[in-house]
Amino acid sequence: MADLLSLPLKFPFTSAAGTHLASLPIKRLKRKDLTAAHSYSPKDEGAQEDFLFAKMTGLTIEDLGDLDVSDSKTLSAVFREMVDGGDIAAVLGRGDVTDSENAAVGDSPAVDG
Repeated sequence: MADLLSLPLKFPFTSAAGTHLASLPIKRLKRKDLTAAHSYSPKDEGAQEDFLFAKMTGLTIEDLGDLDVSDSKTLSAVFREMVDGGDIAAVLGRGDVTDSENAAVGDSPAVDG
């Protein structure tokens, strides 16, 4: 089972429901989500993208509108990496699972010399 990933927000905000959001959970999308996005808005690719981003993060379409453009750019990068079958954790700055020690937060150990 894959690790649960989240996108830490550079610019946290408060959702329409009054919840303070400092990070967004990232859920892998399925083929059926693409079909649902097309049904949601058959001719508007921007609306389809919003639908998929909402599905991927659990946000509402309304809350996506309040997402800072910097965080939106990162979310777009996560989506593209997901579609390409790449390492989403790397986009989120966590490195790959096999090299998780290098993804630890903090300073590198001092080297004597």
